[in-house]
Amino acid sequence: MFEGVHQVLGVCDVEAMVATWALSFASNVGVKWVVLEGDSMAVISGLREDGMVLVPYGLLLENEWNCVWSSFPILDFDQDEFVKPDMCYPYGHIDFMKSVHKSLRRFIEHDLKMQKFKLHTTLVNFRLAALVDKGIEWAFEHDAKEISLRVQTVNNSFYTLPRTIFVAKSTSGGKLEQPYTCRAVKFYSLQKLRLEQICVNEEIIQEITRTCPFITDFGIVRCQGFKTLDISKLSKLSRVEVASLEQEVESIKVEAANIQHFRFIKSHQRLLDITACQNLKELYLRDLSITDQYLNFNIFRFPHLETLHVIGCNMLKRVKISAQRLRMLKINACQELEELEIDSPNLSSFVFCSFENSTPMIFSKNAPCPFELTFIVHFNDTLWFSFWLLQLSELLEMSNQRKVLT
Repeated sequence: MFEGVHQVLGVCDVEAMVATWALSFASNVGVKWVVLEGDSMAVISGLREDGMVLVPYGLLLENEWNCVWSSFPILDFDQDEFVKPDMCYPYGHIDFMKSVHKSLRRFIEHDLKMQKFKLHTTLVNFRLAALVDKGIEWAFEHDAKEISLRVQTVNNSFYTLPRTIFVAKSTSGGKLEQPYTCRAVKFYSLQKLRLEQICVNEEIIQEITRTCPFITDFGIVRCQGFKTLDISKLSKLSRVEVASLEQEVESIKVEAANIQHFRFIKSHQRLLDITACQNLKELYLRDLSITDQYLNFNIFRFPHLETLHVIGCNMLKRVKISAQRLRMLKINACQELEELEIDSPNLSSFVFCSFENSTPMIFSKNAPCPFELTFIVHFNDTLWFSFWLLQLSELLEMSNQRKVLT
């Protein structure tokens, strides 16, 4: 009987036992590389500790593991793939974090650099927070290029990103009280960072922008802990997402000359300032309380804008889109919109969606190029439908260069 197999066998235990037998047979016949398909994480949790090590694309016999870790240093830990409905709560969540910690320790012992670290988990109790803290610290310290963190809790509290990540270690193994200075070692390898359902304050955001100067992709989703959000001084930054913040913030300011893609979704803020993003090419705005004046003014400030999505922004009434390089425009579910003027000579696709018995007056001018026109409208009233058809015919009469209507 193999070690680690329970006497009372569940489905995962049986799968683990079968996988162990298969791996033992593979070892005896000289096979070095074995991939397990299916519910791999559950199977792995029941395997023997000796002679095996988890790698991103399967299980490898230990005499070959170092080469594979070096070639594929991707650590992807998603609790949803580990904890199944038939597992007793909260033991499945606890076992998941223990497995994460154990796998990370094996990786760290060989002092390798990470390509990607992803941790999506739920803290069923805050005693597990120490394991989460350690995993995140290891990811930063071992030069991960991509870090994605989503840490949920079972109550109304939030997990707080540890500031110790950005505190220099002394030679004695303790912590210094002061954070890194500008001349200290920084996390130059980190390029993509996504924080989801985490508490971060203004100081931590500043530490991130100061110690991770080469970030190109930064996402803050369903986070809280700050009254102002200032993302600046990141010269390589090209993509930003701010979504579903859990509290109202006073201001959000994004200042980076090389940003090309900005997504802003379902957040409450008094001030949004992205006017310094002069090279912006794609702008996605959804479920926001923005005014006509704000949208009209900001669109004009982005001379390189090519794609614009405006979805569920119900304060908009009279909008003028003036963007000389705009190629793709989508207006969706802006229910209070009464008038839309489009001044975009290079427009190639315009999509309008509405779920109400109304549609705005739409004017298109300065459009020498033909473009694809798509309307998706839901009507419950035949009178409104007739009125909409009349508006549509007037729009089409403005130019005979439209090439597709769907």
